Amino acid sequence: MPPGEPQPATLSPAEVAASIRALPAAAWYRLDRIAAYYARACPLEADDLRQEALDRALTGIRKCPIDVDVVRFLGEAMRSVASDSVKAQKRKATQAGGTGLSLVTLEDAEAINSIVSPSATPEAALIAEEEARRIRHAILDLFADDVVAQTIVEGDMEGMEAEEIRNLIGLDKTAYASSRRLIRRRIDKAFPEGWKS
Repeated sequence: MPPGEPQPATLSPAEVAASIRALPAAAWYRLDRIAAYYARACPLEADDLRQEALDRALTGIRKCPIDVDVVRFLGEAMRSVASDSVKAQKRKATQAGGTGLSLVTLEDAEAINSIVSPSATPEAALIAEEEARRIRHAILDLFADDVVAQTIVEGDMEGMEAEEIRNLIGLDKTAYASSRRLIRRRIDKAFPEGWKS
């Protein structure tokens, strides 16, 4: 912030503590989910991540603007803590004589990208996760009467190869192809215009 510009008004640590004490159970659930989301790509456990964010908020290390919801503030604090821990881990690996490089799965890369990208908010991630869960349940419910088809769909959702799915349920290629046609027809019939939320 340029010199001379007024500093934004922030809550005192005591006001932050009072806001945290007043959080309903649903807000704590959201904080737990946010912590779990960011912990996927950093060396800290979700509980430690949440605790460090709370510590920074309650000691005044991190200031909460008056106009920011405390859950959002704590979510951003957790993102910052996760990002700091990832950077510290890379520095430590480099100082230990390594290159700082390691194998990263696609899921890890997406999670890391969401930590360093401020545009990916925890709330947006939770909304997307909830929508994915709704779609998953809606699709699986279509096959509640057909365990084989439901297993194939679940295998697809988990990213399993066709051969893995066939071996899992003991189908030959012909029976598998037949089940796949049934699955496609049932989904097309249930969602002729694609998924609509």
